[in-house]
Amino acid sequence: GHPVSQSLSPVLHQRWMEHLGLEAEYLAIDGENNQCFHALLKDLQQGGYLGVNVTIPFKEEALTASTSPSKLAQRVGAANLLLFRDGDVIADNTDVDGFANAINSLELSHQPAHARILGAGGAAPAVIVALQQIGVGHIEITNRTASKAMEKADRFGIDFIDWDDRSKGLGGIDLLINTTSLGMKGQQTLEIDIHELPASATVVDIVTTPPETPLLAQARNMGLKVMNGLPMLVYQAIPSFQAWFGLTPPSPGDDIAFLARGL
Repeated sequence: GHPVSQSLSPVLHQRWMEHLGLEAEYLAIDGENNQCFHALLKDLQQGGYLGVNVTIPFKEEALTASTSPSKLAQRVGAANLLLFRDGDVIADNTDVDGFANAINSLELSHQPAHARILGAGGAAPAVIVALQQIGVGHIEITNRTASKAMEKADRFGIDFIDWDDRSKGLGGIDLLINTTSLGMKGQQTLEIDIHELPASATVVDIVTTPPETPLLAQARNMGLKVMNGLPMLVYQAIPSFQAWFGLTPPSPGDDIAFLARGL
C-alpha cells in the first residue's frame, strides 16, 4: 500500500508468529515507487512470499491482478488478501468479515436496523457488504464527493445522503460509521453534529490513530457505545493468517488491548 509506515499489521502478525513459534516475517512494503503493481506482485511471488495483504490505494487493482478472485471479493469490488499458490494469485476480501465480527463483538442489545456510512472510499464497500450480511436493512451513504457515494448507493442498493445533510435525520440511526480519513492523525477533523443520535446508537470510526478521534470522544461524552478501528484490524487479519499458515491466532480481545497499549 501507500502509505504503510503507520500500519499496525506487521506488529500484529509478528506477535502471532512469535506466539506460535513460526519462523516467518511480515513486512510493510510501500508501493509508492513501484511503477506497476502487477510487476511488484510478480516479484514478490517469485521471491517466495506466501502472499500479501493489500491496503489503499491498491485494493481494487489487487482484484484485477488475481487469477482466482473469490465471489466475496468480486461483490465488494476489491481485495485485501492475495495468496500465491502454484502460479495462481488468489484474491479474497477479509475486511467484510473483519467489520462484521467487530460489530458482533460489541454484543449490542438490539439488532441494528438503520446505519449511515460517512465516506465512499476504499473501506466503504466492505462495510456496506458486512452490514448487509448481518441484516441491517436500511443503509445510507454520504461522501464529500457526491458522485462516489452515488455510485456505491446504486451498486449496492442503498440510499444516498448529501454531504451537507450528514448531521440531519440521525434520530433513527442505530450505527454511525466513519470510513473517511477525517479525524485521523494529521488530517482535518470530521465536522458533524451527532446530538440527534438516540441513546441506543453506536458510533464507529475505523481510524486507528488516534485511538479516540474527536467523533468518538464526542459520542463517548454523550454516553453512546463507541468503537475505533482496532477490532476491525484484528478481525480482518485473522483469516489472512489462517490462509497462510493454517493456524488460528490467540484471543482477539487480548490482541486489541495489546495494540491499544502501543498507541
